[in-house]
Amino acid sequence: MRSLFADFTVLAEKKIENVMTEPQEKPLSKSLQRGEDAQFDQLLSAFGSVAEHCLPSLLRALFSWYERQMSEVSNPEQKKSDIKQKSIINIVAGNTTETVERSEADIQKEKRDLAVEFIFCLVLIEVLKQMGLHPGHEDLVQYIENLALKHFKYHEGIQNSPNSANIHMISDLYAEVIGVLVQSRFMSVRTRFMAELKELRSRESNPNTTQSIISLLMGMKFFRVKMVPIEEFEASFQFMQECAQYFLEVKDKDIKHALAGLFVEILVPVAAAVKNEVNVPCLKNFVEMLYSQTLDASTKNKHRLALFPLVTCLLCVSQKQFFLQNWHYFLAMCLSHLKNRDPKMSRVALGMQ
Repeated sequence: MRSLFADFTVLAEKKIENVMTEPQEKPLSKSLQRGEDAQFDQLLSAFGSVAEHCLPSLLRALFSWYERQMSEVSNPEQKKSDIKQKSIINIVAGNTTETVERSEADIQKEKRDLAVEFIFCLVLIEVLKQMGLHPGHEDLVQYIENLALKHFKYHEGIQNSPNSANIHMISDLYAEVIGVLVQSRFMSVRTRFMAELKELRSRESNPNTTQSIISLLMGMKFFRVKMVPIEEFEASFQFMQECAQYFLEVKDKDIKHALAGLFVEILVPVAAAVKNEVNVPCLKNFVEMLYSQTLDASTKNKHRLALFPLVTCLLCVSQKQFFLQNWHYFLAMCLSHLKNRDPKMSRVALGMQ
């Protein structure tokens, strides 16, 4: 493992240095994602194999590397203070050169941080597939959950950052990390997610809270229901029922649409694989809980585009009798939407048939 990790640190540093020489507008994924570097891809695969035998020690080494990388790019506090003082003096004197340079340095520092995060997530996604072979280690699980939740938080003004696209990309990567982790530590992730959601729901309703909730929901978009064993399937849909209850209660349109999108992401793979599971009470209850209200809401213009795919998914995972009872009305809706002047809605309706 030591030899492998030594190779990783050298190659990772090289990749980070290369990224820093590239134009600011070039997305990190163009340089760092899998498929761009055969040598690095092989290294990631090797990590996955080694993780089967020594995942805990591998994760600790990876966390140490991550923390060193994130601290190395931070300037000492005194240097920050000195630069700030110089900037203030220059602004007063009408000379903003120092301020511009400092701003550019901050952007570059942020870009380097994001490159480190990108590589870190790629390794996590690979090695956490072996987490099921290593029970316990709650401290390691909590470390990953804490990092992911930090990246799922909404930060106002991010859209104005030159690194905004990369910041969103890293959030998606952490969502993918959680998607892998949840396969072996579902209850832990579920508990943390619901606690975070409860805390956000208790806040005063405002645009910032709304965006924070949506960001958190998007962090679960790679969650996939385990079809077997049946106990895990049931646990997954108990979690889905909790989210469904929130969907029915929430008044905010954007949150409702985000939840609908999340349900679709999760249900599409289920619909592709489901057979006798449609008769399991927790899935049956989930469908019946959501279908009528979602169908009614999908007839309204403000909800139509966001909720119609969810109606489709609910039908696809329903029992045969339920499906046959509701199919005709659904088909009529599809046909009416094909005549819709909104090309987006027409495409959605066409895809549903």
